[in-house]
Amino acid sequence: MAVEVHIKYLISIFFILNISLFALSKEERIIRNSLYPYTVKGITYYPHKVSIGETKTILASWYGEYFHGRKTANGEIYDMYGYTAAHKTYPLGTVLLVTNPKNQKSLEVRINDRGPFWNDRELDLSMGAAEYLGTKRQGVATVDIEVISVPPIALSFESVKEREPLEPKYNLGYSAMSYATLTSSTKRVLFEIGNFDTKREANLYLKKFKKYKKGAKVKYENYSYKVEFYLPSNEKKAIKELKRLKGKGLITGHGICWSYD
Repeated sequence: MAVEVHIKYLISIFFILNISLFALSKEERIIRNSLYPYTVKGITYYPHKVSIGETKTILASWYGEYFHGRKTANGEIYDMYGYTAAHKTYPLGTVLLVTNPKNQKSLEVRINDRGPFWNDRELDLSMGAAEYLGTKRQGVATVDIEVISVPPIALSFESVKEREPLEPKYNLGYSAMSYATLTSSTKRVLFEIGNFDTKREANLYLKKFKKYKKGAKVKYENYSYKVEFYLPSNEKKAIKELKRLKGKGLITGHGICWSYD
């Protein structure tokens, strides 16, 4: 009987040790799950593994105030003054060396979020990173990136294309965003609010919005509806208008990513 109890005790210890040795941490589970396909705005993205030392030249934008204090894709709280970035397909936790070829400034940033889900930008830098690299005022800039490190679990995990894509609720709220290249003759700049799943939802919002911006209209693009309107190209005046719209409860935040020609 004593021998049987002893054997059971040894088995239980072995089982506990196995769990502690092979169970994934919360961070590892988040990184592993970041390799599954997901759908945003009707487009499905297929995250993939990357190799250390891999280099590319890409377009990078930045994001700031509206997302400050919100949760990122890996569950961290976004700090716009930190040195992080968002990427659509790189594993979360990947560290990149980003270089601005115009001034040769370089900075290591860690991927902790998904995006940017706008046009041809591949990387969304935190505001602090964009300021350090000197790309903030430009808005969208060409940068060189090199993969410095990748979490071990992402190196060993195979992405699953056959799995049903997830539909995460990124970028919630009514955020007014503007991506544009300005010249000396630019007087007004386009802003967009969205995305709305149905035309009815967009029109209901537009009805309230037009009380303050009469020229606003609904536009259908990339499987969703957006509300478009124009503001002055003077950044201080534009921000003043955006804050007024936020005070009226019409938007929850804003982002201005302008480049200057």
